[in-house]
Amino acid sequence: MINPSPLTRRGFLRNTMGIMGAIALGGMGLAACARKEPMLRVASNVWPGYELLYLARERNYFDQQNIRMVEMPSATACIQALAAETIEGACLTLDEVLAARADGLDLRVVAILDISMGADAVLVSPEVQSLSELKGRRIGAEKTAVGAVMLDAMLQDAGLMPNDVYIQHMSVNEHREAFENGEVDALITFEPVVSQLAGSGAKRLFDSSQVPGRIVDVIAVRNPVLEQCPQALGELIAAHFTARNEFLNAPRAASPIMARRLGLPEADVPATFDGLELPDRQYNQSWLQGASPRIEETARELVAIMLRAKLLPRMVSVQNLADGRFVS
Repeated sequence: MINPSPLTRRGFLRNTMGIMGAIALGGMGLAACARKEPMLRVASNVWPGYELLYLARERNYFDQQNIRMVEMPSATACIQALAAETIEGACLTLDEVLAARADGLDLRVVAILDISMGADAVLVSPEVQSLSELKGRRIGAEKTAVGAVMLDAMLQDAGLMPNDVYIQHMSVNEHREAFENGEVDALITFEPVVSQLAGSGAKRLFDSSQVPGRIVDVIAVRNPVLEQCPQALGELIAAHFTARNEFLNAPRAASPIMARRLGLPEADVPATFDGLELPDRQYNQSWLQGASPRIEETARELVAIMLRAKLLPRMVSVQNLADGRFVS
């Protein structure tokens, strides 16, 4: 501790004549201690499991002066924004988090939003009657581990080898047009594209319910944000759980809000969640907390798949992947 210097005449004069200035400086010090957290900006593309956060925004379940949801066309755009530090967090699949970490972006998972149990699917054109008939045909897919997981499992189910099909990599915003224009014979895609293509003759022959627990969506943030925006992170995640409970209890009431972003009729919105498990707070705790969080086991399995599919440039550590304090 530094002891104050003795009060001198100059000090006394400065004290008596500058008392208002001293009070002002003291006030500035107090204001600095109580300074608000920086804005928490969390981005996402369109996916049913992310829509609960937008429902929370529309219901004012979080303070929009401190938290902002940012709408982006793809996960790639979200990751680029994270790298540029123009956003603090993003809704991503776990494999996307791992790929970003492999590229040097230190992301931490702070919440599990959903687990795909059928929402990711292999759709085929009307003339295809079975998966084995995809031999020699064109399959559209994102170049992600989700695409790799689905492709690998689908080919095994069909009794095909990777070189038996032609993979055309494309972003999700290209999926619908490519299928409707006949540019591909099959599509590895997800909601809401699955529902959007229901009227185009697309048939579902395989989905993520056949690879349970492999496709997980999360909120991930840049590591410094954990200490910069702890209150906002807790508020956003609490708002997500509030919106989750609202939707599960009264899906029809929430559907008009969600339909606009999903590009679906209101009546079709609840069905898009049929293939999703929406974990509650307790489930999140079991996945993200403890000395060896469960998410690390899933991440290690994904790393192995991604390395085989050459989707990772190098081995990536899954240690310190999760921060479970905000789901407590």
